[in-house]
Amino acid sequence: MLISDMTWTDLHPGPEDHVVVPVGALEPHGPHLPLGSDTVISDHFARRLATSIGGHVAPTIGYGVATPTQRLGGTFPGIISITGTTFTILVNDILASLARHGYRRLVLVNSAIDNISFLCEAARELTERFPSAQVMIVNWWDVVGEGFRDALARETGTARTDDHHAGMVESSLVMHISPHTVRPEHVPSDGGLEQPRRISYHLYPQPADTATSSGIVYTAAHASAELGERVADQVARQLTDAVRREFAAPLPS
Repeated sequence: MLISDMTWTDLHPGPEDHVVVPVGALEPHGPHLPLGSDTVISDHFARRLATSIGGHVAPTIGYGVATPTQRLGGTFPGIISITGTTFTILVNDILASLARHGYRRLVLVNSAIDNISFLCEAARELTERFPSAQVMIVNWWDVVGEGFRDALARETGTARTDDHHAGMVESSLVMHISPHTVRPEHVPSDGGLEQPRRISYHLYPQPADTATSSGIVYTAAHASAELGERVADQVARQLTDAVRREFAAPLPS
């Protein structure tokens, strides 16, 4: 399943074979989650997807585009990013290599919001170079399902507006997927609800009242491995269904 574990004699994909590329980032996720949380999540869902559809998993792209500090709750150590231009070229080169080897169904599983527009640009460029290729970009949160998220919000009392980066759902996912990397004792007693001023636009430099002391802009209260398992199973099912649905049609001629 993992391309990095194969020999060259194992790699002979046909046009109907799928290849899944996990895409993450390296950046702060509060004091309780690892810097590589996005990458951990993408790896998990990429492997589950490949198992479900019988595809291959390409090596992970673990460096992403820098997230604005207001979304991270301030400036903290651990951001290791690349520019949007470099990221686009990197993704494009990887996709082109996979396409040259014969893959025509390529799925990018992404967990970092600021990667999205650059992934789309790389996908557009690839499909212009290889008209018979199809590229699907899926962010795990896009396939959770609105009804499922609403039900979680009602059950836990955590409003969806308080549940984004390093919040309840993302924290729960990492607690389930990679429990040894989580530091639950570092979550503030109030769950991280410092109530910084939240803005939907971007300001540089970051206004002081939009920063936090912990890096938790939203609340991680009520996060648990049990909840993470439920979310992971839901995402895995919905992700598999989406890929099967979108790639059921014949490939472009």
